[in-house]
Amino acid sequence: MRSLLTRSLLVLLCLLLPSCAFAATLTADADVTTVEMSDTLYGLFFEDINYGADGGLYAELLQNRSFEYEDILNPRAIDHYNGWGFNLTFGAKGKATVMTEDPLNINNPTYMRVTCEKGDYRFANLGYQATTLAGGVPVEVGKNYRCFVYLRNAGDFSGTVEVALTKRTGKAIAQAQTLTLTDAWQKYEMTFTAASTEDAVLSFILHGTGSVDVDMASLMPADAFGADWPGGGLRSDLVQALMDLNPSFLRFPGGCIVEGSYYQSNFYDWKDTVGPVETRKENFNTWGYMQSYGLGYFEYFCLAEALGAEPLPVVHSGVLCQAREKKEGDLTLKEVREYAQDILDLIEFANGDVTSTWGALRAEMGHPEPFNLKYLGIGNENWDSVYWTRFDILYNCVKEAHPEINIVSSAGPVAEGALPSSAWATIRARYPDTIVDEHYYMSGEWFLRNTSRYDRYPRTTKVFLGEFAAHEPVQYNGRRPNSLYSALCEAAYMTGLERNSDVVVMASYAPLMAREGMQQWTPDMIWYNSREVMLTPNYYVQQMFARTVGDQVVASSCESTNQLLYHVVTRTADKLYVKLVNVSDSEEDMTLSLTNVPDGTAVYTRLSGERDAINSFTTKDRVAPVSGECTIAAGMADLLLPAYSVTILTFDLQ
Repeated sequence: MRSLLTRSLLVLLCLLLPSCAFAATLTADADVTTVEMSDTLYGLFFEDINYGADGGLYAELLQNRSFEYEDILNPRAIDHYNGWGFNLTFGAKGKATVMTEDPLNINNPTYMRVTCEKGDYRFANLGYQATTLAGGVPVEVGKNYRCFVYLRNAGDFSGTVEVALTKRTGKAIAQAQTLTLTDAWQKYEMTFTAASTEDAVLSFILHGTGSVDVDMASLMPADAFGADWPGGGLRSDLVQALMDLNPSFLRFPGGCIVEGSYYQSNFYDWKDTVGPVETRKENFNTWGYMQSYGLGYFEYFCLAEALGAEPLPVVHSGVLCQAREKKEGDLTLKEVREYAQDILDLIEFANGDVTSTWGALRAEMGHPEPFNLKYLGIGNENWDSVYWTRFDILYNCVKEAHPEINIVSSAGPVAEGALPSSAWATIRARYPDTIVDEHYYMSGEWFLRNTSRYDRYPRTTKVFLGEFAAHEPVQYNGRRPNSLYSALCEAAYMTGLERNSDVVVMASYAPLMAREGMQQWTPDMIWYNSREVMLTPNYYVQQMFARTVGDQVVASSCESTNQLLYHVVTRTADKLYVKLVNVSDSEEDMTLSLTNVPDGTAVYTRLSGERDAINSFTTKDRVAPVSGECTIAAGMADLLLPAYSVTILTFDLQ
């Protein structure tokens, strides 16, 4: 009997021992550090893709507000009517004609001549994503909306023009404004208070016969963020989402739109984006729609300042987008030398004294203090000698005039192979003082396999991981998903970025934003529609990491049989951060052995769930961070890491 009991106990002990043996142990000494961490490690990259500016971050509610919409490859007169509806009153008769003679200004030469022949002729800006039954201008009951429009009596109009915030049917939902026109362009300003929550339109009703010229209509929430900026402000809920990411830098304006597509006229010219908003020259977007430039360089610098982020503008290098078929040549070397002055002017706009030409414009726009620009990218995803010959001219021009500016160079659009190898050889030989912009979008498995990528980099030239994201196979609606798994693969990779943050001094997920139903690229970190914002698992990973950036990396090691367990330990003067990423399908018992960490209670933030879980507008919190606590005593703490999770613990060091 005793023998049988003994054998049973031994069997039970053998069953228990493997569980103990497989428990993971992370060991670190808070006082032993390896490298100093970058204080600009996590930031944001904004590009007007997926209607990220117009229809997104920019607060303007009207689409094609100045009738400039025109496809650069296939210009058609009908495009100028985009976003507008004409002849909306039953029984009325009239027409709308695209005009360019005697425009409001030469930068935006197109306007609309609307002629009423009979009845009360109504036309309207429908906003974004209007339907047959409803408009696309979201208004909320009790809120105020600032409106302005430029109008002119074309010479034969007798009557008045009524401007009204209405339903698609024409029923007013705010007090209408009645205007009497002159024979010169005049700006009319008004404020509407919405009497109901609606998907509205901005209607114009001609009471009388004859022709009226219309240009540059605008409608914005009065509570827009930066409502006093010349561009009119930004969408407040999206700005808050950016603020909550705690970014250390803000890269702008792209991306491929910097380089321009097909024609030199499509280069992003910063000078077109400043000054009074009605004089800014619109440009066709690489991604297939117009850029109003209401969110221009002034608004960008102001936003970076509000976010507490270093501005990092990127200018084109004189090379058209190398990933698209060019319709004309790149800038000649002579033209590049002339173009260099535009870059110097941009630096003056950002940093110049108010007595300088461009510093004076900055002051006139409302910001006499300099923006303290320290970084400048030359080129986006450019490569080969066509880039380097032009980069050399611009690099030397900027360095000669402004040696204090940190220049960012391009390593091309891919992670591996001959192209980035060649770029790095050129950079190390000729421009080792630049920060090298690497871009890559790879599978989740690639990111897991390459967490040690930067372990092998020389510790001299610095890296800016300007665009990265884990791309999973298309799953639904033709989209690559913002799944928890993709976010965890990025989190695992970011432990390697932190471990090597003496080399990788900046990193930003891309793309940043997408409007639901109007996207050209997936996945994207922040999604929104006309009224709501939806945050993705990828957003939460970036937020969790950016909120817990240390000053030094702490030496650490982890013993585990789990090959999909990743970690990094960092510290500040008074905090120790332990980041743990479990990308396996099994939960993990974890023991932390932390020397020189006082007894007490650590708080943690965790993101976990089903492997392929995604958030949506109907289930926005399906994957969202949760908080908890664990106790540390005599340097020891125990916790359970769920399958498919990232956990960040914060320990007090004082």
